[in-house]
Amino acid sequence: MEEQGYIELKVTNKDNNISPKDIDINEVKAFISDVETFLYPNRREKQNRPHISYDIEEGSAKHKFFLPITAVILFNGLTSEIKNRNNLDFLDNKRQSIIDKFQKKAVKEDSIIEFNNSISQEPSLIIDYTTNFEMIAPTFYESEFYLYGEIYQEGGKNPNVHISTKKYGNLTISATKEQIMDGEKKTYKPYGIKVRGKKSFEEDSLTDLELIEFIQYKPVFNKSLLEKVIEKASVNLSKITNVDTWLDDIKTEGYERS
Repeated sequence: MEEQGYIELKVTNKDNNISPKDIDINEVKAFISDVETFLYPNRREKQNRPHISYDIEEGSAKHKFFLPITAVILFNGLTSEIKNRNNLDFLDNKRQSIIDKFQKKAVKEDSIIEFNNSISQEPSLIIDYTTNFEMIAPTFYESEFYLYGEIYQEGGKNPNVHISTKKYGNLTISATKEQIMDGEKKTYKPYGIKVRGKKSFEEDSLTDLELIEFIQYKPVFNKSLLEKVIEKASVNLSKITNVDTWLDDIKTEGYERS
C-alpha cells in the first residue's frame, strides 16, 4: 500500500474566532469539491483518483484530506510554485478557477486560508484579503454548436432569432434578413440551429451567437440517412486504434462540445 499523507486548508479570520461548528455543510461540500478538482481537474483523472478521506478539525477550521503521498507531493508542488511565482499563469483553467475562488472567498469574508501538508513544515501558500492573483487562462472557447428547441421570435430591426432550449434556456442568435426570410415562417416550431459563438469554461453558457443555418427538427427515424452518415464517418473512425481512449478524450471535462 502506498504511503499516506495529508493536505490541509486552514481557515482563520482577523479575530481568530472561527471553529468547525461555524462552517456550514455547503461550505464543507465546496471545499471537498474544490480540493478534488485542484488535484484531479478532468473527468478521467477523477474517475481514476485514489481514495481520499476528509476530516474537519479544531484550531480555527482545518479542512484535512488524507490521501496517498504522491498526491500530497503534487499539491505541495503546485501551491509552492504559485507562491514562488506569485501568479497563476502556469496552471490550467480549472486550477486557476479554484485559486481564484479561494481568493474571492478571502476578500468577501476577510479570512485567511493556509495551504498546509504533511511534507512541509511551513504553509506552501497563504491566501488572504490582499491576495490578487490574476486569471490569465481563457474563460471561453469559440466553436460551432447545434441547438434544439422552439423558436419563439424572429426578425427585429437588428435581425435575430430567439430560441428556447432545455439546456441553455432562452438564447438570442444574430442572423441576416435573408436567413430569416428564407423558407417558411419558423416561429413556434421546433427547430435545430447550427450557430457559431463562445462557450464559457466555468458556467457552460453560450454568448455572441451567430446563425449559420436552420435544421428543421423531424423526430422520425430515417434508416437510410443513418446508414449514409455511418458510411461517411467510417473512413475516419477506422483509423482510431483505441475507441475507449478516444471517447474518454472527447468527454474530458472542460473540452466538451455541445
